[in-house]
Amino acid sequence: MNFEQLLYAEILSHYQSLQKAAEVLHISKSGLSLAISQLEDELGIKLFERTSLGTSLTPEGQKLLSSVSDILRAKNALENQAHFMASPDHFQKITIHYMNVMLRPFWEGFLQHYERDYQYTTFDISCHELPSIIRRLHHHEIDAGFIATNHMNQNELQGLEFRPVCHTKLVMLCSPKNPLLNKQDPITIEDIKKQRFSLFNDSLHDTLYDNLQNICGPLPLVLRTDDAWAMSQAILQLNTVCFGRIAQEQLSTNENIKDLGHIDIGHLIDDQFSLGWLINPNKKLSSQTEQLMDTITDIIKREAS
Repeated sequence: MNFEQLLYAEILSHYQSLQKAAEVLHISKSGLSLAISQLEDELGIKLFERTSLGTSLTPEGQKLLSSVSDILRAKNALENQAHFMASPDHFQKITIHYMNVMLRPFWEGFLQHYERDYQYTTFDISCHELPSIIRRLHHHEIDAGFIATNHMNQNELQGLEFRPVCHTKLVMLCSPKNPLLNKQDPITIEDIKKQRFSLFNDSLHDTLYDNLQNICGPLPLVLRTDDAWAMSQAILQLNTVCFGRIAQEQLSTNENIKDLGHIDIGHLIDDQFSLGWLINPNKKLSSQTEQLMDTITDIIKREAS
């Protein structure tokens, strides 16, 4: 028995045709049939039933197929791990988690230099809440986080290093049809009381929402979400408002988010934030990770200015 025979059995079980499976495997139909027969002889079990209608697994073959798949997955995992260990500078994994809305700079940074620099790199670039980013950095589970910060969450960043990239302003995002956009004077507490809110899953947004409720009293909350598209639809179709930082909105992949109205709330709460990288100074970053972070930083500085 060898890995080649096991692979042939898995492919044949998927296509249920000796001819189709042989074409996929780039071998002759007779060669595939012979390999399967040899495997069956060695195992002492008939794996496939061959009829004029095709080739299907026997009940015994169905029971053994999951073991075949497990063996092939284990083989692939072993080979991949060996490649990484043999050439640690050649094969890399980069894990970057960012806060809500903003994805485009990360995607563009990855694409720009993939062919030249990242063909042997596995990426995990995904959206997470700030507490999750902080926890995973402390446990060395991720390479870097991209966050928004101001005085409200400085204590949470203890033991980590923040590298600022740009400054941005917090606003309330709203539908272009929201009547507050036409108001000449600053919005009032009474104006805010008439709004319905949607919130991104973000501990800072929760704090901002609580601060507004301390000023205005209870405010209706319609939706919590991690998804920029869902948020834009809630704002456009349900006429809700949500907190958003202008730079993150500008750099979102969601075009609807970019087209929303802005309501200034700086006279009511602190609206000044810094966007930047959060890293664990005790974790050495690879040159590829530093390079990707620099590329993303350049995109953000260029487009958020």
